[in-house]
Amino acid sequence: MSKHILFNHILLCTHGTEGARKAEAFIFKLLAADSDLKVSVLTVLDEDWRAMTGDDWLNSSKTHTVFLDHVETQVTEEIAQDWQRIQDSYPSASQAVFLQRTGSIEGTITRVAKEVGCDLIAIGPYQSRKIFSTRMEKGLRARMQNKTFHPLLPCPLLIAP
Repeated sequence: MSKHILFNHILLCTHGTEGARKAEAFIFKLLAADSDLKVSVLTVLDEDWRAMTGDDWLNSSKTHTVFLDHVETQVTEEIAQDWQRIQDSYPSASQAVFLQRTGSIEGTITRVAKEVGCDLIAIGPYQSRKIFSTRMEKGLRARMQNKTFHPLLPCPLLIAP
């Protein structure tokens, strides 16, 4: 049993943004202090991205499909790079299991939490978006809706400071 009284398996949800990185730092500090703690790292690719349309795709569904496949490959590579950043930043991350899923953010997090048997879900704090900024923040842009997410929670939720 873990040295931490309440939790043995944490599902860390990250998408590379500033808020998510706060959750990463918090959880991997815990993991470094307690090697019995199990951590699964989840990155959810919001299912809505495949609904993208544009005038240039009106002529050919094949062009649309090829482009969407390209985007999915590109995003998967970016997620792999983000996971490498995590492993390079936190030696304890080598003990974690990394998972990528596509679906609704809220539903996917809660479904994976049940699948892996975690007893705590960890996310980063809310970060306000700067509409007019010259700095582009790394990470996926889709955000979850608390009103949808909270009723689905199968276990406690930790919002990292």
